[in-house]
Amino acid sequence: SIFPCMRRRNQFSLTIQRARLHNRDMSSMTRLLRIALPPLLVSLTSCAPRTDENARWNVNLETRHSPSEYYGDWPGHTYHPSPPDWRALSIYQLLTDRFADGDPTNNEAKGGGFDVRDMTYRHGGDFVGLTQRLPYIKGLGCQAIWISPIFQNGDNMYHQYAMHDFTLLDRRLGTLEELRALTTRAHELGMYVLIDVVMNHMDNEFFFEGHEFDEAPFRFHGEGDKREYRLMPRRSEAEMFKTPAGRQPYMDFWYNNSWDDEAQYQGRVYGQWGESKADDGKGTYSGSDFHHNGDLHEYFEPWEINLGKIYGTMDDLRLEHPRVQEKYIAMSKALIASTDVDGFRVDTPMQVPLAFFKAWAPAVREFAASLGKERFAMFGEFYVKPERYATMTGRGKDNAMYDTDMFIEGGSTLKGGIVYSYYWYTFTAMVYNRSCLADGLPLAYRSEADMLDIYDPSTDRKEYAMWNFCNN
Repeated sequence: SIFPCMRRRNQFSLTIQRARLHNRDMSSMTRLLRIALPPLLVSLTSCAPRTDENARWNVNLETRHSPSEYYGDWPGHTYHPSPPDWRALSIYQLLTDRFADGDPTNNEAKGGGFDVRDMTYRHGGDFVGLTQRLPYIKGLGCQAIWISPIFQNGDNMYHQYAMHDFTLLDRRLGTLEELRALTTRAHELGMYVLIDVVMNHMDNEFFFEGHEFDEAPFRFHGEGDKREYRLMPRRSEAEMFKTPAGRQPYMDFWYNNSWDDEAQYQGRVYGQWGESKADDGKGTYSGSDFHHNGDLHEYFEPWEINLGKIYGTMDDLRLEHPRVQEKYIAMSKALIASTDVDGFRVDTPMQVPLAFFKAWAPAVREFAASLGKERFAMFGEFYVKPERYATMTGRGKDNAMYDTDMFIEGGSTLKGGIVYSYYWYTFTAMVYNRSCLADGLPLAYRSEADMLDIYDPSTDRKEYAMWNFCNN
């Protein structure tokens, strides 16, 4: 492989995040990780605007290069309704690449990285293999599956969390028709399909000017040599896509190094303690679809956790900006319409400005309901303190709103989330066969009752919908 350490990025990433949350100094590990991640040299793919070349993998039907107008459809298809109550279902979570290889001919398609002899490489799992194994999962007593992200990634990237595109399926996983066959078969078996979606970041196509191989300290506004960074593409101009915004590393999201002296960040951001921050400064690269602020180091600093580049290796989207929201909303609708998926698990929501969820979640729910999916699932990865996930559960509450009828302005966001502390309550109780170790669950329920908005307008009732899980 030309990326000897890239295949280990996910292991390093989890270690770094956990260590930083415990205030440990990870600067040396981060430097090692950054040096281990050279520019991506995989071949460019003809991406999101629909073409004859990419039609077999594209959930978007729009042929014009206008990302905010992308759309999907499944002609002649009757969409599957939502379950009455997601809390009643057992859900089987899997990495598609690791599950079942039903079509070996796609194992090296568009990216490579296949080697079953190495646990850190791709192993060839795909939609065809998963479809064949659905009766096995149903036989375990599970009524739904939650699969790893599905869109095009680079070399290896078996985990699929480093997207190049949000409408083009990864060819190593299968075609649009094969994904449709998966959802159709699941529905025939009385099962549902949840897809893991990522919006906070993409792949690693940029470095911050002056910091190609080392950490870029976080910057917010600033002047002179302390101003937010210019983004520098890792590819040559000849290797980049032709887009309406000139040559770009990504087909549908575009960087812009023009500084705007008067620009501010839109909406409020929230920190780990549920505290609210509004921007009272000026100056940023507002014309860019990406954040130019440097790397994420301090997970308890509200602006940094919302704007910083996670692990220093994943390009952070400017999701608080309506321009970027419109693109991603259109792409999410296209995915639902073209595949009949039943819900989304949201990756890293704690690093996404809440303004994005206030726009995206209501728009997606309304669209899904128009297809007959009245309770389209949306749950997040809540690897944060309760005060933070309280801001993005339902209508949301900040730390000044507990035990009141006050909510953060705007519509409902996520239905709930996977809370990692809940996982440990359950996991340790099972491992040690001591039920008392799960006593934290009812204690957490009682302590959070006044913090969380658990009202569901689709059922007109309060539903405590924190998703719990056990691993293997």
